[in-house]
Amino acid sequence: MGNQWLTRLGQGSLLTPSFLESRPAMRSTTTVSTRPRYGILDVVGLLFRELWLMVLIFLLVFAVGAGAVLTIKKTYVAGATIYAGAGQEYVYQSRVGTITERAAPPTSGEIAAAESQIIGSRETKLRAVRALGLSIFQAKPSSAPTASQEGDAIKQINDSLQIGTTPTSGVISLSYESDNAEKSAKVLAAIIDAYKDYRREVFQDTSTSAIDTQRNVFEDELADVDDAYERFLTSNDIGDFATAKASAAATYQTTFADRLSTQAQLSQAARRVETIAMQQSATPAEIVLQQDLNISAQDQILQLRTEREQLLARYQPGSQPVLDIEARIQGLQAYVAGGDTVGAKEVRTGPNPNWVSLDTARTTAEADRDALAARLAVLDQQLAALRERQANLTRLESENTILAGNRDNLTASIREFQQRGSQSRADNDLVRNGADNVRVISDPAAPTRGSSLKAPLLALVFLFAGFTALCAGLLRVFSRRGFVTPASAGRTLQMPVLAVAPMKA
Repeated sequence: MGNQWLTRLGQGSLLTPSFLESRPAMRSTTTVSTRPRYGILDVVGLLFRELWLMVLIFLLVFAVGAGAVLTIKKTYVAGATIYAGAGQEYVYQSRVGTITERAAPPTSGEIAAAESQIIGSRETKLRAVRALGLSIFQAKPSSAPTASQEGDAIKQINDSLQIGTTPTSGVISLSYESDNAEKSAKVLAAIIDAYKDYRREVFQDTSTSAIDTQRNVFEDELADVDDAYERFLTSNDIGDFATAKASAAATYQTTFADRLSTQAQLSQAARRVETIAMQQSATPAEIVLQQDLNISAQDQILQLRTEREQLLARYQPGSQPVLDIEARIQGLQAYVAGGDTVGAKEVRTGPNPNWVSLDTARTTAEADRDALAARLAVLDQQLAALRERQANLTRLESENTILAGNRDNLTASIREFQQRGSQSRADNDLVRNGADNVRVISDPAAPTRGSSLKAPLLALVFLFAGFTALCAGLLRVFSRRGFVTPASAGRTLQMPVLAVAPMKA
């Protein structure tokens, strides 16, 4: 610009020492463009000069924004609360076999997060849309395809539905916002109902048919194993292997004990026969059975004493007849005292009863000995047969163990799968009847008061309008050409301003 800035400075002209000194040589100077420098006071002063422009822009922007905000309708938010606890579906259970310890269920927050995913799934929202009908989501009927209309309704639910969970709680908070209170409550209730139905299908045990199929396979295998096991038992003459083996062992023990007892009895019987034979050889076969003695002298003495007593009844003791009979008695007594008056008169002999008893005992003992010997021989044969039977059972034990083990395993598997199938069907029935771990704490209800963002939006519009007006004023200030204030000229040219002269017309 050179010195041309001195010719027009708004309402006056500025004179500087350099201008006064260089005035005669003005024609030889060059023109240079320089952006004016403004201070804070300069900017404030210049903004006041553009006040009417700023007010106009502010009113225009605020009027447009306020008109748009005032067209916004009130929104009604319906809320509901659901509690989701740990149920059987969140606990691991082995499909085959049993486990001694079950894994710990997830925490309440994890369960709530999983349930919130089911609530927010597209299938739940689609079921809610189909339950309510498309008309509730449309301002006017549409001729678009049903899939497109359902997609628009789901998008509307996505924009209006809010699902809230906390990491440490199993409570899920739901809210749905729309421009109609009844609609908000109705849509949220439909979403909860669809969620409860859909989660029952998600967690429903679908393995019942597979369990029944596998059980039928096990039953067919068990029939084949039973046939093979039956043929095995029949071919080896076994009713029940465990019973046959136990019976053979018990019979062997009994027979062996009986053999030992019989052997001891046989030794005892043989020794008894020997003892009886020795006693019989030392016993005479015949003995005196009866012997009659000659005792006539004693009889005569008794007879004489009887006569003496009779004589004493008639005579005195010293009479001659009495003395005579006493002399005879004394003579006979002296004769008897000599020992020659007693002797065997008649002797009869016969078999000795002791010898006969010993002979009978010997015969009986020999019979017992022979019977025990025969019994011992039979017991030896029985023990040999039992040992052979046990050896045969031992050889067949491994095959029996395999067949019986297969049979027992298949029987246990069939029993377990029968129980699992019954439990699965019962669990599905319980789930269908509503026995789950989800409870609705508070049902959605139509809100009585609506909420609107008009006040905060009007405040934002007011601020935006003020900001737009301020930007317009600043743009107007900084887009001016030339120096508007003396301070700006001195600051820009780094020269003091000595005077300000009005510009002539």
